[in-house]
Amino acid sequence: MKITLTISFALLFVCSVFAQNKTQYPDIPRIDVHTHVANNYGGIEKYLELRNLLLKEYSADLSMWINLGGGKNPIRNLDSINLVSENRMLCAFSDFDPFHGLKYKPEDLINKREQGFIGFKIWYGPWYRKLKDGEKGFPYVDDPANEPMFAEMEELGVLAASLHIADPNGPFGNRTPWCADPVEYWREITGFYNVLKKHPDLKVVAAHSSWLICQDAQIDYLRFLLATFPNLSIDLAATFQYFDLVSYDNLRDFMIEYSDRILFGTDAGTWNTKEETQKRAAAYNRCFRILETDETIEGSFFGDKPIKGLNLPREVLEKIYYKNAVRIYPKVGERMSELGY
Repeated sequence: MKITLTISFALLFVCSVFAQNKTQYPDIPRIDVHTHVANNYGGIEKYLELRNLLLKEYSADLSMWINLGGGKNPIRNLDSINLVSENRMLCAFSDFDPFHGLKYKPEDLINKREQGFIGFKIWYGPWYRKLKDGEKGFPYVDDPANEPMFAEMEELGVLAASLHIADPNGPFGNRTPWCADPVEYWREITGFYNVLKKHPDLKVVAAHSSWLICQDAQIDYLRFLLATFPNLSIDLAATFQYFDLVSYDNLRDFMIEYSDRILFGTDAGTWNTKEETQKRAAAYNRCFRILETDETIEGSFFGDKPIKGLNLPREVLEKIYYKNAVRIYPKVGERMSELGY
């Protein structure tokens, strides 16, 4: 009898732990607006395996993802990408080295849109990661050389999907290695502000929340930007690992207050093995649990620091997971309907 009870309790414990790993919201689709699959067809197939694994192990529906490019080969044949991805992936065209001058011209925009691209990804991180010492270039996004492009994007309604500005700058004593100099960080953010002010009708999704999420004062500045520029939205890609650097209540209040301007993203790249697929699925699930529960989660998508879950309301999660993407990104709503959502 004692052995039977012990086994029963053990089984209940295992089932309870497994149930805790599953999402509370299996009926809410999720769209990852920030991935880097590039032109990798094997990588696309891995995302489909990841989708199936998330459904099986966590009851979480990764319905679509947006490919922001990367790698050496630019995305060309969107028809084949649609076929391989089972119509679950949309693509932006990209420039990861605008410091030497944008490789696309304003006259390219209409053609890119007609090809099926949903926006333009521009990477403006710290200039010293791309320019050599003493090398002349275009270190900040508000350089006059970029004006014709932003003006044409604004005129045509081409989405900046996404615009990467700066890299993480944490609080004093924990600046983070990516952009440790706060003066340089704010120069990059100021350049971003100048672009938004000059082009108020430019539609922008700021990658990584423009990294304005690693200090409480940064979150307040993000409030200012979102309140001032109604065409600005942000994604959460790679930000979860820094949530411990800010006030829990401030972050949760911000997520709820501006829930119609926030999109789910991870910054996931490509991988090759089934073991890595398992790890990616677990990483996605940790991010879901940070948003959905009040548990302390050991790690996020990147990093292994414990993060207290935000326990966001269902209506907020729906906006962040998919409703905002349907509203902001071209073709997403159409694809979701075709997929049966």
